[in-house]
Amino acid sequence: MALQSSGTISLNQIHIEAGGSSGTQASLNDSDIRALISKSSGATMSFSEWYGASASLTETVSSSTTNLNVSTKFGSSNFTSNTAKVLVINSGVEVGASSLSNYAINVPSGMGGTLTIQNAGTLSGAGGDGGTSSGEDGDDGGTAIYIASNNVTVTNTGTIRGGGGGGGRGANGSAGTTQNNYMFTCQGGSAGTGGAGGNGQGYDQSQSNGSGGTGGGAKYAYLTYNPGAGNCAGPSCFQCNSWGVYTDGTGGSTGGNGGNYGAAGSNGGGSGSSQGNGGAAGRYIQLASSISYSLSNSGTLQGTAP
Repeated sequence: MALQSSGTISLNQIHIEAGGSSGTQASLNDSDIRALISKSSGATMSFSEWYGASASLTETVSSSTTNLNVSTKFGSSNFTSNTAKVLVINSGVEVGASSLSNYAINVPSGMGGTLTIQNAGTLSGAGGDGGTSSGEDGDDGGTAIYIASNNVTVTNTGTIRGGGGGGGRGANGSAGTTQNNYMFTCQGGSAGTGGAGGNGQGYDQSQSNGSGGTGGGAKYAYLTYNPGAGNCAGPSCFQCNSWGVYTDGTGGSTGGNGGNYGAAGSNGGGSGSSQGNGGAAGRYIQLASSISYSLSNSGTLQGTAP
């Protein structure tokens, strides 16, 4: 809380605002007290210069943006300083991640002091990509807030949502079997290709449905003897006739649908190891190893918990 703007002000009040304990020893030349008004050591100072001074550093996000790095927003020296910091995201503002390798808000390691993220807007992770090769799983949705420093508090009255998971790719079909007789082969139909999985919804892309698999190859005929087209000898007298039906290849399965914000993608068609599994819902908050944080929420959280 900022110091008063008029009236009597004491060194003890200034000391408390700078983070000290009431009644403990302090002087106006202490570095934390001087830092409240950006004074150098030994400079001439007056008590009235501390009117309205605050130990908190506040940065406000007032327009939509992507990939917000808190260290960059505050500046590296302020980010690492032992001060209270407040990041405010205004109502109506969306902060998103432009890809799965980014976060809507990134709190990197090395922060000093404390940070309070006050979100009244919308924080959105990236959507997971659907599986694109045979039996491939969809990607997990992206993270909205990544925290790699302790002493962070998130106060949410808006929306924090992880990206939707991508859909799994459908299973490929099976090729038709071949028929071998004499020195001639009738080939069965080729395998159909499984459909690609749909993309998950995120700041970077819209939710989409998986595509259908392609059909199996055309069927061929049993091997038959057909010398009726003139003189023939040996293997040239044998052919695959259209009236001698053999085995079709089967079609590929449909790909899974991508998930909406904070939801998992669905599995591709097929079963067992032949199908691609849908990606998991993205995390609304993700913590680095051994990191803790505090959350006060009266808004909306979508996705996987930390």
